Formats: sequence, structure tokens, C-alpha cells
Amino acid sequence: MLQLEKLTITHQKDLQDLVRDLDLVLNPGEKLAIIGEEGTGKSSLIKAIVAPQLLSSYAQLSGNITNHFHQFGYLPQALENEELQLTVMDFLYQDLDYGLFDFNLFYKYAVQFGLDVDRFDAQNQTLASLSGGERLKVQLLKILTTDPDLLILDEPSSDLDLETLQWLENFIQRSEKAILFISHDESLLARAATAILHLELLKKRTEPRATFYRGSYDQYRQERREKFEHQLQVAKKEREEHTKKMERHHRIHQSVEHVLRHTHDSTAGRLLAKKMKNVLSQEKRLKKEAENLTEIPQDMDAIQLFFSEIKPLPASKILLTWEKMLLPTGQTVDWQIRGQDKLVITGKNGIGKTRLLKLLLQDLRARTDLSLGYMPQHYEEEFEAQSTPLSFLASVADEEKVRTLLASLKFTRQEAVHSLHDLSGGQKAKLFLARMVLAGNNVLVLDEPTRHFSPTSQPLIRQLLMDYPGAIISVSHDRCFIEEVATIHYQLDKEKLVRTR
Repeated sequence: MLQLEKLTITHQKDLQDLVRDLDLVLNPGEKLAIIGEEGTGKSSLIKAIVAPQLLSSYAQLSGNITNHFHQFGYLPQALENEELQLTVMDFLYQDLDYGLFDFNLFYKYAVQFGLDVDRFDAQNQTLASLSGGERLKVQLLKILTTDPDLLILDEPSSDLDLETLQWLENFIQRSEKAILFISHDESLLARAATAILHLELLKKRTEPRATFYRGSYDQYRQERREKFEHQLQVAKKEREEHTKKMERHHRIHQSVEHVLRHTHDSTAGRLLAKKMKNVLSQEKRLKKEAENLTEIPQDMDAIQLFFSEIKPLPASKILLTWEKMLLPTGQTVDWQIRGQDKLVITGKNGIGKTRLLKLLLQDLRARTDLSLGYMPQHYEEEFEAQSTPLSFLASVADEEKVRTLLASLKFTRQEAVHSLHDLSGGQKAKLFLARMVLAGNNVLVLDEPTRHFSPTSQPLIRQLLMDYPGAIISVSHDRCFIEEVATIHYQLDKEKLVRTR
């Protein structure tokens, strides 16, 4: 069992609590998923459990962490560059505890993962040369050979192709171990999680809230929405009733005040003065009552973006035609893209999807009759050194409009002038979508557009793109995005691009 008591994580720079007074119990065999927007303390919480000293450079920790599991395995969000340059075998044997290492487990899991151990003996086979899916399996292989009964995984689904995502999903489902994992992938959450911990920062990112739910992700999402709607209805009804009380009180106040001003009878005047005292006392009670009304819930999932000023392209307009196009990677491509197409490209890690998207982008940018919006996989490709959210969007709209939109996207006034490099992945993704809205782009080229959005926000992003009146050309491994947004599906393999839908 893993138990957290009154756990608080405070950022040293601004003394802002990321997590406050968190109580939590993880039992053997449970699969607990931590969800939330970027910057809400998910990775910090995991580091606090794994090794509190990992937080010492930027955060303070208080509270108690009690771990009764005999052995845990930790998968970090990303490997260090030095580790990526190691050969696979050097990585597997580096810092290995031979007292715990079990060769039988090593070969058992290697077979289950479909890994060719003999291939990894090659001297030049570095971790950097592996696909994202292979790299994940190698890391898990090293962790599992010590037979931990608790696995802690920080965004294991990032950058995985569909095949490896399904493998990871099955692995988490079938494992008898307790697993604590962070993920933005709705399909993985829906199929693998048995409990949810949702971390949020409310009131302009100043008030931390942690919600624990024992049950499936789909159940949590449904109950969260029902609770939100109920609280919203109660809050609105209370305010309507309070407004009526205030209006009635105001009429009484005016009536008594009017009579009091025009009476000349001293006895009547004393009675009216006493009545006015009661009226003023009632006014104080009503003001106090207003302070205790049910709070209007904050819809933290809302994303106030709408493609309402787009001039859509005709559905018959041809944007691009490639016939027997030979890519630098050796694959051939035959396709024609039109003005209302919504297409997605999938394929294994490292097969060349992003390179294909960038070649397509070059051709589309040469067109002067299109308004083109682009979201890269690595956002920094499009950032200038000193850019802020304000300057990033100011190139396509006036400052007042930009500030209004940033506020609706829950950027604080301070965050509006922060360096783009200091923002979370979810905030950066919002900025790219906001720039497309402000620019009125009628063709969108998107490389993994949903990967950094919180799972509770992703349905809104998908709806935004489903309602988009122009063409969308995307690369994605998000199964919900593929099913709901894309109407045309291409798969890239080693030889060619194949249309599958």
C-alpha cells in the first residue's frame, strides 16, 4: 500500500501551492491514473513519491509519504541525452542491482514485448536509434527484471504509435502490479484505469484542487459533468431568489424612507425610525447571505475558441495532387487533397510521418490562394527567441483582441507576457489554435494536435475541429481524434502511403 497524508507541494519561485493537503491511498493491483492540465503538479507529485530530492531545485514538500510496497519501478517522462547515446545493452546493465535482477524475467518480458534481444547486442544500437515504442519497451524491460510490485509511469503513452499504445493498454490492464501513471490519452484512461486523481489549479491558477475517484475514467467524467451541472443549477437558483429578496427589500427601504421624510408626527416618526433600523439590519443579513451562496463552479475544461470567421474553401477545390511522389525515405505517395477534407496520417514510430507532413507543408505554402495554419509536433520550431503569448498572436490581430482571447483561455496577465518557452505544453497548444482562429486560416496542418491537452478538455478540442469548415491534414495517434475528427485515414508504411478509410 502507498499512503499520502496532508501532502503539500509548494513552488519556491512564487510560493504557489501545486498540491495542498492531499490524502491518498493506492492499494495492490490498483491502476491509478493522474490527469490534469500541464503545470498542475502531476510530475512533481510523482517525483515526490519516487525521490523527494528531485523536487529540491524548485519546490518544497511537506506531509507524509508511506510506501509499504517492497520494490517500485519508475519510468520518467523523458530520458536524459546522455542516456539516449548509450547502447541498448549498456543502458540495460547500467546501475543494475544484480541482487534483484532476474534473468528469467528478463527473457520472459523480452518475448512478451516482441523485442529481439540478439539485435540489441549490436555495438551501434543506441537508445536514440530506437523508435519511441521500442524505447518504452526497453525501459520497462529493465524495470520489470527486478520484479517491482509498484510501477510509476510518467506519461508512458507520449509519442507512441497505435500498435504500441494498444500493447501498453493491454500490459496495464493485465498486470497484477499496482500502477500509478500519468496520461492524456482518453482511450488508455478509459480502458486501463481503475481510479482517477484529477489535479487542477482554479481561480486564475492560484487555488489547487485534487479530486480522487475510485472507478473508471468514463464514470468519473460522467459524474464530474453531472456534479458540475447540479452545482451550477443550484448556484443560479440561489442567486435568482436572492436577487428577488434584494429587490423586495429595496422597495420596502424606499417606501419607509419616503414616509419617514414626509411625516411630521413625532410618534409616527419614532415608529418609522425603528422600522428603518430593522430594514437596515435586514439589509446586512442579506449581504451576509450573499457571501454564503453556493459557489458558481468553474468550468476548467472550457476552451473558448470558435472558427466563426473562416471563409471555407469549396469542397471540390484541389489543394494538392501527388502522383508516384518518391519521398526521401523511399516511400511512394499517391493522393489528392481537397478543400473540405479532414484527413489523418498514422504509422509506426520513426516511419516518416512528420517528414511527410513537412514536405506537404512546403507545397501548400507556395500557394497564394490558401490561408494556412500549422501546429508542429515540437512547438519551439515556430517560436522566436523572445516571443511571448502576446507577441506570438499580435502578428495576426490587434492587441486588445489578443488580450481578450488570452483571458478567455485562462492566461493570467502575467502569463500573457511570459516567455513562450516557460509555458506548459497545453498552453502552447492553445496558442497555436488561437493563432489559427485569429488568422482565419482555411487549411490546417496539425502534427499530434491533442497530445498536450488534458483528457477532460480533449472532447472540446475534437468538437472544435469537427466543426471547422476548412481542410485539416494531420498526423495523430489519438484514437478518439482519428475516429471522431478524421473522415479520411492514411497509413504510412515502409513502402508507401495507403488509404484505409
